[in-house]
Amino acid sequence: MKRLINVRVSLIAAVTTALGIFAFYELLFGEFWFGAVAAVLLVALLTFCLVKRRGVRFAVVALVCLLLGFGRSWLYYGVHTADELFEKPLTLSGRVTDVGRNGSENSVYYVDGCTDSDGNRLRGCVRVFLYGADLSAGDVVTFYGEVSSVYPVKAEVNSFEVRHNVRYEVRNVSLVSSTQGKLRLDERIRKYIYEVTQDYMPNNGGLMYALLTGDRSAVSDSDDWAFTRAGVVHLLAVSGLHVGFISSLLALALRKLKPWLQCCLTVIPLLFYAYVCAFTPSVTRAILMLVCSYAAKMLFSRYDMLTSMSWAAFITLMICPFYMFDAGFQLSFMSVFGIATLHAALCRRLRRKKLNGHLRRFVETLSVSACCIFATVFVLASQGKEIALFGVIVNIVAVPVVSIAFVLGLLGLLPWVFHWLAYLSDILLQFVMSIASGVAKIGFATVFFKALSLSVIVVAALMFALGGFVNLGKLGKKIFYPICCFLLVLTVVIAYIPKRASNRAYVVQTQNGVVLSVLGKSGEAALVSDFANYSAVYDAVCHLESFLTKDVTLYVFHVSQADVDAVELALEKLEVKTAFLLDAQTNDAVTTLISSRGAEVVRQYPNSKVGKDVCVRTLYDATLAAVCVSVGDMNFCLVTDESKTSSVVKMGLGAEFYLLQKGNETLENSGFATLTPYQSELNHNLGANKYGNFTIKQKGDKIKISYR
Repeated sequence: MKRLINVRVSLIAAVTTALGIFAFYELLFGEFWFGAVAAVLLVALLTFCLVKRRGVRFAVVALVCLLLGFGRSWLYYGVHTADELFEKPLTLSGRVTDVGRNGSENSVYYVDGCTDSDGNRLRGCVRVFLYGADLSAGDVVTFYGEVSSVYPVKAEVNSFEVRHNVRYEVRNVSLVSSTQGKLRLDERIRKYIYEVTQDYMPNNGGLMYALLTGDRSAVSDSDDWAFTRAGVVHLLAVSGLHVGFISSLLALALRKLKPWLQCCLTVIPLLFYAYVCAFTPSVTRAILMLVCSYAAKMLFSRYDMLTSMSWAAFITLMICPFYMFDAGFQLSFMSVFGIATLHAALCRRLRRKKLNGHLRRFVETLSVSACCIFATVFVLASQGKEIALFGVIVNIVAVPVVSIAFVLGLLGLLPWVFHWLAYLSDILLQFVMSIASGVAKIGFATVFFKALSLSVIVVAALMFALGGFVNLGKLGKKIFYPICCFLLVLTVVIAYIPKRASNRAYVVQTQNGVVLSVLGKSGEAALVSDFANYSAVYDAVCHLESFLTKDVTLYVFHVSQADVDAVELALEKLEVKTAFLLDAQTNDAVTTLISSRGAEVVRQYPNSKVGKDVCVRTLYDATLAAVCVSVGDMNFCLVTDESKTSSVVKMGLGAEFYLLQKGNETLENSGFATLTPYQSELNHNLGANKYGNFTIKQKGDKIKISYR
């Protein structure tokens, strides 16, 4: 009798490890239901296996790996958030890294090996906002500023910070001294690659630097836009394609050696290449799969891509559990999963057909591209990214051409006459660039649609079944496949359905300010901010956009500091009818923009109240001191001027929540309930959102706070 599911222990290990990591992620936000459901399912699975006396090892592996994923995440998060600091003035000394230094340099520096004036060493990397300085990688700097911890998990996982081990950031910085220092080996190599590609590839040096190192900081915005819309931006991220090029060249040179010696002589250079590429998740996955393939051939004389991919995923997540939330990790593994399941099944069908050899290879190449796109399209949709419609066609031309350009560029790094090979590589990349630019200019080159994250699981289950790993039978296929298609459509439909409005507020707290988004059950909404922080406004707007609103009003204080782009974002995403200016400041660019979009600009009188379900009142003490917002039984007081905090506290406004635009000491000592940039003692706050973002909902006679 055939087994219903042809499952692998490695696949169970990878999936349940990811499940354990996600359970910890949910627990950080106080969501205990996910862990409870996972525990109940595992107990049921164990009981079933013990009763049936079959598959016990699978159940044991699932339980152990679930605990491993949860425990590894807990350990990683605990180590990463140790030695917390918040706006602590310190003098630090450290060395500037090359993160962001090759290519589009800006005023953000990443400094490692930092020590304070007492000799205490800060773990990890420190992000420094230093304007007007001219520092290079390797420089040893001493600076003074306000140091705060950076958390790997806030409203979401910041994969850039996780990948580069960024644990602190410093603001209000003054540079004390700087001296020229030395680069690390990997930094020297990256600098050499950057200089060669810039000198010998005048048109596409940035693209080749990205191809060789995975660092896209040297790629211009226009080139990145063209590659994204053409569906070939994955070529700029070092992944299995690039590792495959190098391993193929090494395999050709070492083909006469024994397998174990081939493995050693191939993996060692690849590990060095991964070191140069900063061990990104995609290149780590590719190298681990290569090691697994050699191990399988030596031990079992056969290779199973699905098994190798699963072990690679398991090991990568054990190294860094939060890589699971990295877009590169998700796209890389889903692409390989599509090749290992759907593409493998299509290739088996093609072998039964009597096709011409060249035609069969062309169809197989087309199949690889199509399967990768199908496997990743819902990942992109769940992340809110555009889908390239012509990706399959463009990849047929781009992949082989870029493969040749990559090899020529790699050989072009060798000195003397080899540098001239980079010119040939530049010509090939220019050909791909012209195709990508042409496709990108097509108005319908990309399409944007949303889907729930659940769609990725449905797609994986569908490909697993289509790949022949599930023995469904004729009746099972008629039931299973339509259900999967229905669920995919349902995840898209639900993603587009706005939530029903209710009395609630969403607070986006940053170290530089606050954005208060308030929604009434009638659909009336208010967005209160100085609109100076674009990313904070974007977060609040996206939250408000997911609800049914009929009347959105902007309330702008400190209007002279407002960012035009942030105001424009709110006007584009929301149906804004009125914008109230809450103080006497002016900003012609902002007021002109609001008027041009059909919204009315109104100067609100001091100590006056406007709004219906959502009421907003300005509180003046000579100048604007606070903005009071009420909806239902919830009342908020946003103190806009730190110097007026004590006078606002003395007035005793009776608000449930007090927020301060900057700073928090006076309010913390006032005895009032406060939502400040750093939350450490609120219920269920395990650290996920110690910087911002709070959802406050009215449920009956209670007010519930969550950290999303």
